[in-house]
Amino acid sequence: MKKGLSFKLLLLVGGALTLTIASALTVLYLGSDAFSRREVSQLREDMVQRERECLRDHVQLAYTAVQGYYERSQDIARLKEYKAADLRRVVDAVVSQAEAFYRANKGVMPREEIEQAIKAMVAGVRFDDGNYVWINDTRPVMVMHPIKPDLDGKDLSGFADKNGTKLFMKMVEAVRKDGSGVVDYMWPKPGETQEKLKVSYVKLMPELGWIFGSGAWVEDIESAMKAEALREVGRMRLTDGNYFFVTDLEPRMVMHPLSPELDGKSLKDFKDKKGDLLFVEMAKKAAEDGSGYVEYLWGKPGQDGDFPKLSFVKLFKPWGWVIGTGVYVDDIDAQLARQREKFTAALGVMTREAAYASLAVLVLTLVVVVLYFRRNLSAPLQGLVNFASRVAAGDLEARPTGRYGDEMLVLKDSIASMVGSLERSLSEANEKTHRADKEAERARESMQAAEEARSAAENARREGMLEAAGMLDELVERLVVASRDLESVARVSREGAQRQHDRTVETATAMEEMNATVLEVAGNASSAAENSDQARDKALKGSSVVADAVAAIAKVEEHAAGLSRIMDDLGSQAEGIGRIITVIEDIADQTNLLALNAAIEAARAGDAGRGFAVVADEVRKLAEKTMVATKEVVGAIQSIQNGTRASLVAVKSASEAVASSTGLAQESGKALSEIVTFVDDSADRVRSIATASEEQSAASEEINRAVEDIRSISSQTASQMEDAEQAVSALKDLAESLQRVIARMRT
Repeated sequence: MKKGLSFKLLLLVGGALTLTIASALTVLYLGSDAFSRREVSQLREDMVQRERECLRDHVQLAYTAVQGYYERSQDIARLKEYKAADLRRVVDAVVSQAEAFYRANKGVMPREEIEQAIKAMVAGVRFDDGNYVWINDTRPVMVMHPIKPDLDGKDLSGFADKNGTKLFMKMVEAVRKDGSGVVDYMWPKPGETQEKLKVSYVKLMPELGWIFGSGAWVEDIESAMKAEALREVGRMRLTDGNYFFVTDLEPRMVMHPLSPELDGKSLKDFKDKKGDLLFVEMAKKAAEDGSGYVEYLWGKPGQDGDFPKLSFVKLFKPWGWVIGTGVYVDDIDAQLARQREKFTAALGVMTREAAYASLAVLVLTLVVVVLYFRRNLSAPLQGLVNFASRVAAGDLEARPTGRYGDEMLVLKDSIASMVGSLERSLSEANEKTHRADKEAERARESMQAAEEARSAAENARREGMLEAAGMLDELVERLVVASRDLESVARVSREGAQRQHDRTVETATAMEEMNATVLEVAGNASSAAENSDQARDKALKGSSVVADAVAAIAKVEEHAAGLSRIMDDLGSQAEGIGRIITVIEDIADQTNLLALNAAIEAARAGDAGRGFAVVADEVRKLAEKTMVATKEVVGAIQSIQNGTRASLVAVKSASEAVASSTGLAQESGKALSEIVTFVDDSADRVRSIATASEEQSAASEEINRAVEDIRSISSQTASQMEDAEQAVSALKDLAESLQRVIARMRT
């Protein structure tokens, strides 16, 4: 019996459970593997799509920067404000010099000579690569035009540009209203005949009734805006060091920050290693669709070979620029390979754990089934078999032993009753032969009862299996509840990690913008240092000129001393002195012009050049005093020619004036030397600012790298929590599958 019915039932149940669990594990593994493949494929699509969106957003940043420069170049009102400040500083400086010269010489020189001196002084003013200052009056009549002298002295009241704008009348109206103003009109550039839009600033000098003006051409401003836009885009960098490039629709490279040797070169025949005309394709997409994505091969900085790259380009139509940036997609494939390995490892762990859990459930189930069979089926049946064997051996006094329940108890009682009946029948056999048929009938009835008892036993066995299934069901239900709780915790952790990742990305973007601002400050500081160096050079030149003036004045003094000793040669010596005084006047005029240019540069430098402007004004005053002194010498020489006595007095006066001029010139040299010292100190401080800005930029870069590390860790945490959530979900699915198996066992 031990290897009979119980063994067969145990083998049947164990085989069924083993087959069910093996099938479930196989389905779980294959389903999880297919799921992981789908997830990796979907992940690649999502990553590529995210990269596409990032590329589009990054290009939009550069596009917006370029658009800002373009809008500034097209807004006439803003252009007036933008350029008027520079023009105002230049014109105001020139007018200030003219007013100072007028006040210094009013009553000393004839008005005509003052006007001629001011015109000569203004005619030599140049700035911004050849720009100039002109003078007209309020009638308006051209007083002096440095590049179109044919206009000098002409009535300009009817002068109009090609659009019919009477520009000089507009200037007169502007200065009569506010004393100064900004006007726009059409005017040819130097060396050209075609009229182009120009913006000018004009200011009235009331003492002479003159209008001083200077302007700038809008197309020069737009060209400057384009150049500044390219510099801005070229300086822009993403957190990973990526950059932007600009081409046109030809295609021709307009700006490439890492390969400047390509700038200005045609890209029509430029191919990658696959033979694709990538820049032609970029220009085509930009021209046809306004923007688009292009895949090609491109080298990585610091690495050999070409790698697959994806770029997004967008057309800036007003300037015909194609702005783009790209990302290497081989990094995505490498990341996906690592993700696939993680999926495979997690799947193996999950399958092993599920197999171990299933094996434990199988063993537990078999133990429960064996114990149930032994207690409720195998032992009672064995007792009945032993009882039947003893009865068959002729022991009619035998009684069943053991514990019986349910249908087995009924079966035992029926068999016992049958044996009792058999015993009674045998004892009465000889006496009641005629009742043998009835006893046989009773025996058959007993057999029928036994059959019914057997059926009842089968039902009992089935109910025992249902009870075992109920126990398994309870265990699996607890497993499902625990799996759901674990899945919820994993989901919350994953969402937290994702939020941390998003905040880290925002922080990295903010640090990137701050770093760009710091770099711009450093660039401006470096430019200021260069301007200080230029101012220092001009001051050194001014000092050299003053030294020459001192030397020339010393010669004059030497000649004046010779006059007192050689009165007989007074006439010829007077003529020599006249020539020398002419040289002195030229030197004074040149010094005055240099002082004016220095004042203009100081005005353009703003607050930084205010001290330099004061010194330049002092130099101008000294030069004017020198001119006054030379005129006094001329008067003295004329007096010498009228008489010897008057000549002696004039020579003494000339000597004193020359000595005074020498002292003043030496003071000018000393003042210019102090200017050089001040400018050097300012340049050192500006360089210190630039150095500090660069150090701050380096610190910002370190912060960027730290934030990037945090973002990477957050991404890995979110990815691992997604893996955990998927593993828990798979465990929950396995528990639900076991519930369905148990439900089938119950049926």
